[in-house]
Amino acid sequence: METFTDDTVVALASFLSPRDMLNLALTCKKFGHKNGTTTCRSRRMAAREESGSRGSREVRQRTESILSIMDVAARTVLHAKWTENEKKALPRRGDESWIGLYQEFLLAFRLPLQFDKLVGNGIQYKSNNTTGKTSVCSIGYRTGTAICSNIMRAGKHRVSFQVNDNDPSLNYEISCGIMRPTTEDITSLQRCSPTDDDLSGYSLKDYGILYRNNVDCCLVDACMGCCLTRKRWKIWEESELMDMDGEQRMEAEIQNLCEPSLLMEETEDVSFKIGMVLDFDEGTLDLYKNDRRIGTMKTGLVGEYCWVVSLFLAASDEVEETSVTIGR
Repeated sequence: METFTDDTVVALASFLSPRDMLNLALTCKKFGHKNGTTTCRSRRMAAREESGSRGSREVRQRTESILSIMDVAARTVLHAKWTENEKKALPRRGDESWIGLYQEFLLAFRLPLQFDKLVGNGIQYKSNNTTGKTSVCSIGYRTGTAICSNIMRAGKHRVSFQVNDNDPSLNYEISCGIMRPTTEDITSLQRCSPTDDDLSGYSLKDYGILYRNNVDCCLVDACMGCCLTRKRWKIWEESELMDMDGEQRMEAEIQNLCEPSLLMEETEDVSFKIGMVLDFDEGTLDLYKNDRRIGTMKTGLVGEYCWVVSLFLAASDEVEETSVTIGR
């Protein structure tokens, strides 16, 4: 078995899914231990990168020295599959695992979008949905939120929300847009509305100092046509406000407000498509309806976001007449 080298393992592992790569890394120390694996392919990659990046050889060598065989395999597959734009949209965070980055790449650009998390007791998956977790509907007199866990951090991303309203007599509130990803589990919450509730406790650990003067969520009411922007989820206690000076207190109170603005006309259509393009290069979120550009919902966006839909049905019955389906 002398010919069974690390290059052979990497070549075979490239056919595995990210989950299988992780399982293999956890099963065998040789595959998962960060022991400075260097294969012929990884050396060729480093040589190509060196030709286009002066002065970064030492950095690459330090990074290379802590990669496991499975990390090398995941990186090899990524470099073979992603386009230049996709690569820019997934910048690696520090010493982030290449296996995790490979999984995120598939979710962001290759696999169908879906609602991975349902939060609040006012939302459920559509019962006759044959395509997995792509369609949701509301449960009467309660608010619920469906979250797509794909985290967008750079580049340009597109989404479509297909709204089907087979009973316009029902009073629905359907809001679609973006929100900050949550690092804590929020699926046990009884209700959830990104534009109304304080979700700061479930967000990033450094939430208090991150993304200042920015927005935590920006959604459009698909039926009324209003853009709803919430700068900060944090709802300040009175004692916290009293410890601030006048300028800080005013800024904190303003950030708590949900800023509505009219973006498109109210609709009575029974079926329509809401499209969005999040462009981190420009810092903008653009809105489309039935493939026609409506305008820019928000500018100056930075940080990380995920797609989200919030539903409320002003009726007591658990009906499925109105649903929202996510797609690319």
